[in-house]
Amino acid sequence: METSYIDVDGKWGIVLNYDFNERDTEELGAIMDAFGMPERNIRRAVRILMTYNSGMAVSREDLRMSAVFIGRPTSRSQFWNSIEHELRHVSTAIIDFYGEPYYGEPAAYLDGYLLQRVVEEIAEPCR
Repeated sequence: METSYIDVDGKWGIVLNYDFNERDTEELGAIMDAFGMPERNIRRAVRILMTYNSGMAVSREDLRMSAVFIGRPTSRSQFWNSIEHELRHVSTAIIDFYGEPYYGEPAAYLDGYLLQRVVEEIAEPCR
């Protein structure tokens, strides 16, 4: 499993985990445990992430942190689809925490910013 950390302007952190496979079960469980997930939910999450085109996001407002997990995709476009989907959950957690509206420019800018940060962190740079 590949793991990257993304800092959102010093106000929120995202632990991004992708390329998950069965050898990563223990590491995945440790991260989820750190986010306060009960053991039963961790086992369920591992089963879900063992399937193709899966993902999951968990957030802790008290830590101002989110963890994103992306299972094995069937294509590059599916990988980015899963990333965008899970980032929307992160964006919602951040918006909830700071009391911003779910619609309009602030939410749209946050969605774009999060995706931009992920691309900068894990994707090859555009030429």
